[in-house]
Amino acid sequence: MASFDFKSPNHCGLKYLRDYHTFGRRKGSVDTVLDYSYISKFHAVIEWREPNWLLKDVSKNGLKLNNKIIAAQKPVILKLGDTIDLAGTGEVTLTINNLDAPVPMLINQASPTETIQISESILLPNEEQPELALHLCPDRHQWFAERVEQGIESGPYQHGDSIRIGGSEWAFLLIADDDATTEFNPKQRNLNDIVFRFDLSQNEENTNLTLIDNGLEIDLGERSHHYLLLYLLRHRAEQANDLGWLDSQLLMKQLGLEETHMNIQIFRSRKQVAAALPLITGRSKLIERRRGALRANINNVKIYKEGVEER
Repeated sequence: MASFDFKSPNHCGLKYLRDYHTFGRRKGSVDTVLDYSYISKFHAVIEWREPNWLLKDVSKNGLKLNNKIIAAQKPVILKLGDTIDLAGTGEVTLTINNLDAPVPMLINQASPTETIQISESILLPNEEQPELALHLCPDRHQWFAERVEQGIESGPYQHGDSIRIGGSEWAFLLIADDDATTEFNPKQRNLNDIVFRFDLSQNEENTNLTLIDNGLEIDLGERSHHYLLLYLLRHRAEQANDLGWLDSQLLMKQLGLEETHMNIQIFRSRKQVAAALPLITGRSKLIERRRGALRANINNVKIYKEGVEER
């Protein structure tokens, strides 16, 4: 992740760049606030335009790049080690120390050099001892989290919000594209256009899931979390009057799962389907939660036991 060393009369240390990062005096409107009279309300912009980071002066008092004044409103490609002197006073400077492409991540508030790059679905602090399941809702483009032990959802989280993981406070650094509006495409396929085919062994100890998208088969293999999804779908088919909601405690009892294990299976099911169907909308509805209950929200389901279709 691109970053810079920041030095000013009141601030210093490592800072990270968003993909469209603004500097200036106007609090609440810029990414890095510089409360000095010689700094403009909007003073400079550093923007990612693949494959480069560009610097643009949008101020009244100008700035220097490596001790040279740059033309206003004209983007300049940044290089590793470049020093930016905002307003040319020598008091507020940025030294570029990383020019990697922008990615969403979490920053440890107590130790800013410690970061976690976040993907659409991730268990934190790690998969071996998960405390939190973090995911990006593909339909709303917003981040949500679930406590693995309780299954309690929080969010949505925005850039700069904090979340507690492993006894530490972490801040979200989100790239601007996370908040972008998705163009509506009436021909775009939805989760309900996908056929979910479950193949079970006779004793139902083994469950294979295949996704069928317009004739194309995507084999997701044999996984224990497929059976949890199937169980919710069977319940929905049997209990249409309550829209398929199943009490979480009852589900755990019937499947012999502890809450942490159940929540990890939900996370893995969502993650695997999302990875297999990256262009499909409605993925966030695969398994839905409400207080104390779960449901699977899929319409096209086929279930086979030892090759015989279940009715």
